Amino acid sequence: MNLAVRRFTLFFFSIATLASCEDPSDIGLDLQDENQIGAFYTDTLTINTGTVLKSDSILAFRQYPLPVGGYQDGTLGNVKATAFTEVGLSGLDLKFGENPVADSLVLTLDYTTDIYGSDDPPLNLSIHRLTEGFQDKASYFTNSSLAYESTPLGTVSFDPDPIDTSTATVKTPVFTEPVRIHLDMALANEILAQSGKTTLKDQFNFVQFFKGLAIVPTQANPREVISLNTLSSKTRLTLYYKNDTTRKEHSFLLNGSNIRNFSKIETNRSATALAGLTPYKVLPSSQTGGESYVQAGTQLFTKITIPHLKELKEKYGNIVINRAELVVPVKNNSFTTLREPLQLGIYETNSSNRVLYTSSGVAKTVPIDDARIMSANNYSFPTYLQFDAETRKEGSNEVRTGVGSYKVNVTAYVQAILRGDKPNDGLLITPGRYLASSNGGGTIGLESIPKRAIIVNTEEQGVKLRIYFTKLD
Repeated sequence: MNLAVRRFTLFFFSIATLASCEDPSDIGLDLQDENQIGAFYTDTLTINTGTVLKSDSILAFRQYPLPVGGYQDGTLGNVKATAFTEVGLSGLDLKFGENPVADSLVLTLDYTTDIYGSDDPPLNLSIHRLTEGFQDKASYFTNSSLAYESTPLGTVSFDPDPIDTSTATVKTPVFTEPVRIHLDMALANEILAQSGKTTLKDQFNFVQFFKGLAIVPTQANPREVISLNTLSSKTRLTLYYKNDTTRKEHSFLLNGSNIRNFSKIETNRSATALAGLTPYKVLPSSQTGGESYVQAGTQLFTKITIPHLKELKEKYGNIVINRAELVVPVKNNSFTTLREPLQLGIYETNSSNRVLYTSSGVAKTVPIDDARIMSANNYSFPTYLQFDAETRKEGSNEVRTGVGSYKVNVTAYVQAILRGDKPNDGLLITPGRYLASSNGGGTIGLESIPKRAIIVNTEEQGVKLRIYFTKLD
C-alpha cells in the first residue's frame, strides 16, 4: 500500500473513531486515549502568534498589476501607493511626416476590477515627468523612488468603480472604464520635434530623452487603491497630431518586456500599536490585544509557532499524521471595507524571523500533502492559506457574515517535523499568489496590491492546528 492510500485509509479510520475517544491526556494536549484502532485527534496544541516587520525591501520591479492610490486604516496606519513607469516607443525610427502639428497628448489608464478601499470617491491623481531614469543594474522595491518634476503634466479626479451592464436577460462581465488624462501640450510638441531623429530610433534612445512617468495620488489620505492593468493595450500614451488636414495618432504602450515599472508603497504607523516595531523582532499578539497582522508591500508578516508539537511523538511513539489542518481566524468584521487577501503564502523561518531560502535562492515554502514529494526539502510544490468566508442566505443571495478564516493542509510539514526531517522553528505568513507551473507544482508570487488582514489569536477565537493521527505500534 503506497503512502497516499495509507494516509487516505487511516484518515477515515480516525474520523470513524473520534466519538469513542473520551479522556484527555496528561500533557495538556487534550488528546484522546488509546483505543483498539489507535486513532486520535487534537486541536488544542498551544499556538503562538506575533507580528514581524521585514527590514529587507519587498521586490516591486515589474510586478503586476501596479497599485496606485491609498486607503485609511486605523489599525495598521494609512497607506499610499505611487507608480513609476517607462513608456514604450512602440516602433522603430518613428517619423511623424512633414510639419506635424500636435493636437493632444492623452494618457489612458486601464485598471482591473480589484479596487481596494472604502469606495468613497473621488481618487485624485497627478501625472509627472520623471527626471531620473531607470538604471539597468538597479533593483526596485516597495520603498524605492525616482525623482520627478514637481509641476504635473496633467491631473484627473474620478470615481474608480466597476461597471456592471447585466440585465434580467443579458449577462455581461463586470469591467472598468479606462480613465483619460490630457497631458501638457508642451510635451506633445517636444515629442513631435524628435521626428526622424535618433531619439526615436529605438527604445534605448527614447528613454534617454523621455525617462517615463510618475503616477501620484494627490490627496493627503486617499481612500482607494486601483490596480493598473499595464498589460492592457488600453493603457497607453497617445499622441494625436495632424499633417495638413489629416488627423493621425501614435500610441506609446506601457507594456512589453523592455518596459520597467514599480510602485512605491508608503505607510504611516505612528498612531498605531505597531509604531514601535523593530525589524525582525516578533511583537507578540499578547501585546496587541490578541492580534497580529499581514500586509502586502509594507513588510508585515505574522509568525506562527507550535512549541509543543513534538510532544505528540514523545507520548505516542511511532505515529503517522493522517491529516493536519492549520486554521487562522481573521478578526470579525475587519474585512468588510478592506477586503482580505484571498491567499497567504506560508514559509519556513527560524529564530532570525526571516523567510528561509535554499542555496539556489528558492524560498522554503510549506509543501502540499502529495505523494510526489519524496523529500522534506522539495519546495516545488508549495501550499498556501486560502480564505474561507462564512455566509448566510438572504433570499436567493449568499451574504457574508463578517466571520472568516484562512485554512491550509500542512500534513506533510507536520509529519516532517515529527520524523526529525525539519526543525520546529515556526512559520511566516504574508499575502501571496499561487502561480501554477507546468510540472503540476508551482510557486508563491508576491501580492502587489497592499491588502491586509488582521489575524486574531485569543482564547475565544484562536489559531488552531487540527491533527488526526494514528499510533502504528
